[in-house]
Amino acid sequence: MSKPAHHLAMPQSQPGPKLDRLLPADVAWDAATVSAAQFSRRASDGFLREVMESRKLLAQPIPLEGMSVDNRAFPALRQEAAMLRMTCLDRPPGFVILTGLGDVLDTETEIEHIFWRLCHELGVPFVQKSGFIRFGRVENLDLPQHQRPRYHETGTGGSIHTDSPIMPVVADFVGLLCVRTALTGGDSKFVSVARVHNIMLEHARDLLNVLYEPFYFDRRLKPEDLAAGQAATLYEPIFSYDPAMGDHGLRLRWQPEYVWQAPELEGLPSLSEKQCAALNILEGILEDRTGHLTVKASMNAGDLQLLNNHVVAHGRSAFEDHRLAGDAGQIDPLRRRLMRRVWLHQRA
Repeated sequence: MSKPAHHLAMPQSQPGPKLDRLLPADVAWDAATVSAAQFSRRASDGFLREVMESRKLLAQPIPLEGMSVDNRAFPALRQEAAMLRMTCLDRPPGFVILTGLGDVLDTETEIEHIFWRLCHELGVPFVQKSGFIRFGRVENLDLPQHQRPRYHETGTGGSIHTDSPIMPVVADFVGLLCVRTALTGGDSKFVSVARVHNIMLEHARDLLNVLYEPFYFDRRLKPEDLAAGQAATLYEPIFSYDPAMGDHGLRLRWQPEYVWQAPELEGLPSLSEKQCAALNILEGILEDRTGHLTVKASMNAGDLQLLNNHVVAHGRSAFEDHRLAGDAGQIDPLRRRLMRRVWLHQRA
């Protein structure tokens, strides 16, 4: 579907500083140095006890969509969030899977409610798509391709990516709650952005430099969003670096489909040969056919995943949903794999 040229983002940003040194192994980790088991943590006894004692409150409607959340009645939750951020998000590896909530809570409302409160301790939730949705759903909606479904609306394995790359300011942290698991598949995958950067710096420095230059991103907007005047594209670099942050200043903005398909939009130039080569090598490294870079983890109902969206690229394996008895062509809506997603900006 082509879009009017006046809806295209205009080139404005200039290439910024480049990271021209290898990052240390603790930041540039891989599957040989980090395992999901190391960063799969059971919620503390104090937090779980507080959750059980608060079930009456957690059964109430979740305070969503910009309403303030008062967590003064949840001191153990606040302490848990601070610990997770300090030990797992603000330092390597940049991700954690928290277990245990499914053992003490029975209903979706209770689990979603406590997850929402925990996320509010880590940052400020922001809108994920039209409709002012801050508490998103990740599930296979079985949409036809002509409706241009986004990744979170499919059951495909897709690519390794970072979240919210089509937003002017990307998420600092991403929270993902497993409400229901799939019949098969849907495992999480994590890759160190620094490790990928090290590989390109050593073996394809000239192509790495290309990725510090701005690219067009197709924002995959719906017709109603375009009609409201939103720009159909974003024009930003794929890699960026803040020298003031030292080893933690590297950033990746990446969802390959959004970059590869942007030139199909009306008014955009084709990708150059060098741009194509740079994108191909980045995508190939992240795909990790050897399995040396990717840390994999499964989630059960009630588990939650938190990650630093700047330093961890992530994805999932393809999944198959439960089907209706007697109609294998239809997904069972009551057993459909469901994740609840929250994008967070750090608090000032």
